[in-house]
Amino acid sequence: MLRLLTVMVLLFSFAAADRDGGPYIGLGYGVSKYNDDGFYATLKDDRTKSATFYGGAYINKHLSVELGYVSFDAWHSSDGYRIDENTSLGFSAISVSTLAHYAFFDDVLDFYAKFGVGEMSQSGIKGNSFTFVYGVGGSFRLDERYSVKLAYDMYDFTYDNSTENAIDTYDMKIHYVYTALEIQF
Repeated sequence: MLRLLTVMVLLFSFAAADRDGGPYIGLGYGVSKYNDDGFYATLKDDRTKSATFYGGAYINKHLSVELGYVSFDAWHSSDGYRIDENTSLGFSAISVSTLAHYAFFDDVLDFYAKFGVGEMSQSGIKGNSFTFVYGVGGSFRLDERYSVKLAYDMYDFTYDNSTENAIDTYDMKIHYVYTALEIQF
């Protein structure tokens, strides 16, 4: 259902995109920090390299819609979050977000706030989770097509651990700081 809704939102967004805006894609790389809310007794390493790929469309100068994918172990090129010497966690998320933009200096600088929802997949924990996505960032437009951006996103999700006697709920978060190259068509 979420995938169908995502596809429909993006198709309508591309159809209604402003000529001054239009579609865009981006590729980013950065560092993420995992907060497990005490699920594990200790984490050897709660930071890892992460990578993202996203695409979207500007509805107008101040609003865009975006579909994104994030690999919190940089597409398996890093070890992920380390529980101990032998065990690591890998997360990935697919999300759809709305971004509110405010541009300065004839659209050279663009600051934005982001809100979205998505699905978080975990390799070290069974199951998938619904996630909220919050973010802020800024971009510097190099020319009419290319921008470089610095961004912070937070993925907020819960995990329900079923035991024989109870269900424990953990509010987990992943904080992600990255830089990206964006191309607008």
